[in-house]
Amino acid sequence: MQHEVKDFAQWKVVYDADEPNRAKAGIKQLGLYRSVKNPNDVTMIFEAPGPDVLEAYTSDPRLQEKMRSSGVISVPNSSVLKKV
Repeated sequence: MQHEVKDFAQWKVVYDADEPNRAKAGIKQLGLYRSVKNPNDVTMIFEAPGPDVLEAYTSDPRLQEKMRSSGVISVPNSSVLKKV
């Protein structure tokens, strides 16, 4: 998942606070990256038990509200990939 945030430090506080919810859903963070050209452009790589779990987590209205309140300013770009 990739999106731009207004302020990385502010966003990161909210993102980190949501880790227990990701863990409860079985979603594990594999990486968190910031663009070299724009440090407010963040990319997260997750591992999930299945695409349905990830879809349920990301479409939860509570997560959507957290994203808005944390300063996400772009539409998230996400891809679901299968390891080969």
